[in-house]
This record gives sequence, structure tokens and C-alpha cells, in this order.
Amino acid sequence: GTHNLYGHYTFFLCLEDNSGKSFGVFLMNSNAMEVTIQPAPAVTYRTIGGILDFYILLGDTPEGVVHEFLELIGRPVIPPYWSLGFQLSRWDYGSLEEVKRTVERNRAIDLPYDIQYTDIDYMEDKKDFTYDA
Repeated sequence: GTHNLYGHYTFFLCLEDNSGKSFGVFLMNSNAMEVTIQPAPAVTYRTIGGILDFYILLGDTPEGVVHEFLELIGRPVIPPYWSLGFQLSRWDYGSLEEVKRTVERNRAIDLPYDIQYTDIDYMEDKKDFTYDA
């Protein structure tokens, strides 16, 4: 797909009381940030700078607040089914032949796994999109 699945959102949701009234706070900032949960009810946000966009979302229910949050940031992307399976990788298989032997050994013992990776050691000087033959 064309969607980046990696990321995080600095968002918290608070249920006010038994009435169900809720609110959420979302801080949108692309700089380095630290979020610390202090002794209740405090949350501390620390960022090195940039533009701080705080969104305060109100709702009659927690579900309503989450709905508003998703309207703001977009709905989550469902990852491809294969990406949810068992994945195997390690540093320094040594060769393509060793990777193939690893796959064959695991198939021989009926180890169910969906993805076989090699680590960055196969790359030229560990640079993305390169191959060290």
C-alpha cells in the first residue's frame, strides 16, 4: 500500500463521571516530545519546540470523542493480513543460501511463519535500497 503505518498520536481520553460525558486532548506537534503520566490526574507534555496545536474534543460518550478524533486525523488503515503473521529475522545469515536453508528447515518441522527477513547487513554499507553482492 501507499500508507505509512508507523507513527503515534499524543491523545488522551477522559471519562468525566457516571454520566458518560467525556473529553479528549490531542497535541499535534512534529518535534521531539516526551509525555509523562504523573500521579493522577496530571499528564505532562514536553517538546523541544515547534508549533503546538492542541485540540480539545468534547462528547456525550467516549465513543463520540473517539469518533471526533478519527474525523480529525483520519480512520486507521487495516494492515495487510500477511503482516500480522509470525515473522523471522536475524543479523548475519551470511548468504542467500543460508536464508533458503532457514526457510527449508522451518518448513520441514511445520513451523508456521509468514515472513522471512534479512537484517541490514545485506545492504551496501547498511544503506537503504542498496544490495551488497
